[in-house]
Amino acid sequence: MEVYRGDTLEIECEVRDSNGELMDLTESQIRVELTDLSGVSIKKATANVSGGSDDEVKVTGLGKFIIFFTAEEMGQLEAKDYWLEVEITQGDKVFTVIQEKVRVKEDIIAWNSK
Repeated sequence: MEVYRGDTLEIECEVRDSNGELMDLTESQIRVELTDLSGVSIKKATANVSGGSDDEVKVTGLGKFIIFFTAEEMGQLEAKDYWLEVEITQGDKVFTVIQEKVRVKEDIIAWNSK
């Protein structure tokens, strides 16, 4: 996945169980971390996780949710590779459902008025 530094990033996700059925995420806790593995980290979570909210991770339907990163958050990152991990907790079960590289590319426009 690639994104330009300073852009809003909304990631739509779909999660299926081992039978290929969309997972019921109603009571699930969803945690997200975007990190460079050396200390830079943006953490997001659903509203049922302490500190989380629907403005960060919102369940939108059966097996579906959206992760929101603001332009301000993405603008604070350096242009380089980061890792995105998404973890779902259902009762005593924990599933890592996404782990992938996110390349943040350098932006050109960094002004709001001329």
